[in-house]
Amino acid sequence: MLRLSCFVVVVAVWSGCSTTSQGVGTEPTVLWEDAREPETLVRAELKDDEARRIAAAHDIARACEQTARAMHKKDPPRGWAVMRHCIRRNDFSNLEILIEGIWAEPMAADPDAALLLAHVIAVRGGDVGNDLRLLRRRKMPVYSLQAALAEPESYVGRTLILRGAARHGRSMGGGRAFQIVETKVMAEGEWVTRPGTGRSLTRSHNELADQPDLSVRRGVVERNLKETSERSEVLHNVNVDTGLELVGRTETDEPSLEPAIDYVLVVRFEGVREAIDADGDVDEAATGVVVGYFEPENGMFAQIGH
Repeated sequence: MLRLSCFVVVVAVWSGCSTTSQGVGTEPTVLWEDAREPETLVRAELKDDEARRIAAAHDIARACEQTARAMHKKDPPRGWAVMRHCIRRNDFSNLEILIEGIWAEPMAADPDAALLLAHVIAVRGGDVGNDLRLLRRRKMPVYSLQAALAEPESYVGRTLILRGAARHGRSMGGGRAFQIVETKVMAEGEWVTRPGTGRSLTRSHNELADQPDLSVRRGVVERNLKETSERSEVLHNVNVDTGLELVGRTETDEPSLEPAIDYVLVVRFEGVREAIDADGDVDEAATGVVVGYFEPENGMFAQIGH
């Protein structure tokens, strides 16, 4: 029997003993399954296409967020890279989870924070007024048109999120300008009767024996006919003007915002400037650059409100 004159624990080199494995030092090295990775280990940056594929591989947005959360524990930048694409999914509507816990800090620091938040607000149905209230509580750097109009000089350069419809689009300076009328969404209920006549009819009469010269009662025969109908409440979204307006412009002259359609808009506020109205009169108007826009999901607000 051949006996080795040295002891090797995973990979080791002792003086006077050589192995075919490459030596890693003069001390034995032990590897444990639960050993922590070296703090000096630097992971490669996750490419945007890779992050998008990871987010798209999930059936539901909740599972996507859970994967991003697990990645964030080991490597925060890689986890947030995946989470950004989870947020862009058409079924992601959990605004609260983005402004609390581990996602609050990267969300506030992200240069596209307003666009990401506006997309989620649109998926939720476009109730910008109430959702902005949630964002203000968490000090997110987005503001309302009402606040900007109250102190125009203080809000120049800041990002607004509003719900509005574009009107009177026109070309201007290589771009396109719109009169944006701010709106808010409300749930209106309507009671609808389901199929059915809703009538109730009772008939009763006496029947006699058919034999002549006899007057024998067979008893009272009663027939009932009853049809019932049910009423249920149906909720509809109703768009209501708030009375606030903004002249918004886009950087390109391509037709983009369709008239009479409500959008959730992200606008970089430029302050109040003099403008000429349709009658040729000079008036002051709030202005801003439309950075992005999203069409709200129809019916989603009514479902949440109900």
